[in-house]
Amino acid sequence: MAAWEARVDSPTDDLARKMSDELRDSWQVKALIATQKIELGATLLSVLAHTYDDAMQVLMRVAFPGFTSIKPPFLCTAGKVAKNGTIVADLVTPDGRIVKDYVLFRTERHLRDSFRRLADCMKLNDSDRIEMFKCVQRWVVADRRLDPTMNPRDPDAKRLTH
Repeated sequence: MAAWEARVDSPTDDLARKMSDELRDSWQVKALIATQKIELGATLLSVLAHTYDDAMQVLMRVAFPGFTSIKPPFLCTAGKVAKNGTIVADLVTPDGRIVKDYVLFRTERHLRDSFRRLADCMKLNDSDRIEMFKCVQRWVVADRRLDPTMNPRDPDAKRLTH
């Protein structure tokens, strides 16, 4: 038998398999799989891409073997709180158009409760829930509402909260 016929997995292959198994058990990959066919999936994908930009290709390939790239529709910006309190982001439509400030959630509470239901459905432990909600919190990058604590007679009263 030739040496090339008696192939043994290299230590690199072994390490890659272990890392893939660990990633498959992560809340990030489980959440991607759990939300692939529901509306929250687009938001989750954007949340993860905002926090784990460099690792997204790997996460997507572990979650969806054979993955090559995302296809529209998808969110192309992080979330923002609009002046009316809705949570918005820019959306790339199936025909490639960009819809600015597409409303994703009616309120911050709606955003929180949607991810809380996801965490409950996935039966996440406390540390994974905390990590997920930190990612969601970082994803909301701007608050366009007026600061409610400011005095309206103050010349700087039009200042935004963030």
